Amino acid sequence: MKRPHLNRRTVLYGAAAATAATALGMGASRFAQADAGHPPNLSAYDRKVLADKPVAYWRLSHPSHGKEYDQVNGHLGTYYNVTKTTRLPNGDGGAIFNGANGYFRVPSHKSFSITTTGRLTIEAWISPHTLEFAKDEQSGYVHFIGKGKKSGSGGDREWAGRIYSKTNAENRPNRISGYAWNPSGGYGAGSYFQDAIRVKQFIHWAIAFDLNEGKYGTVRVYRDGKLRQGTELVYRKGTEDEVIVVPKPGTAPVQVGSRDGKSWFNGVIAKVAIYNRRLSETQLRPHADLMHA
Repeated sequence: MKRPHLNRRTVLYGAAAATAATALGMGASRFAQADAGHPPNLSAYDRKVLADKPVAYWRLSHPSHGKEYDQVNGHLGTYYNVTKTTRLPNGDGGAIFNGANGYFRVPSHKSFSITTTGRLTIEAWISPHTLEFAKDEQSGYVHFIGKGKKSGSGGDREWAGRIYSKTNAENRPNRISGYAWNPSGGYGAGSYFQDAIRVKQFIHWAIAFDLNEGKYGTVRVYRDGKLRQGTELVYRKGTEDEVIVVPKPGTAPVQVGSRDGKSWFNGVIAKVAIYNRRLSETQLRPHADLMHA
């Protein structure tokens, strides 16, 4: 990966960040790459996530900078039509996605695919600014994060997080879920929770995949650090509609705010972390608790 140009301000801050980086067991040069030349100001929440050793972590706190490096390995993401922020419960900033054309994109990397280690966890904080999304898709849902741009022959579908509008064709009011697909797309396998939610309510969402568990692999979804559902990576197992999901790596970027431009999330998304292993309640719950401490 091409290293970013380090101006004098970044270099000077890098020295100050070295102590914290060493304490967390990471290289100081990577730790200092916060927001494309802007020095990081890490909260207790950020430090806790980094201590759990994700392969990538974007705070999504300063979209006005235009670009943001992840705090671990320097994967550079770019904001498109996202400039506004709000405060998270702990006082940190969080990017506001406009529900029309705003998104954050990070080029594909093997660390973001389920198959690299056979296990993958993605977590984020989301706060919908509406319960009825204007630019939804199919039966009435939006993908607020995902990896996969196209379906069919030559497809590159992998995984995504989804939230339904309160009113939708499947009677799934504001259901929040996570899915994995075969590269060709179509029916995926996922887990969900379906609760009454409020506009501007902050929700900690996490999805964990494990290809090595059971015959088909598993997918689990967590809300606020608590396991809500776990299922096999099979759509409608034992029926004539059965689809066994066998994830494969693709070249699509990771996108936040919209998986592929077919639907758009309206609200806040922040603190996106990806891990190359399956996190448990024991590991995720402190993240949720610390945000509200």
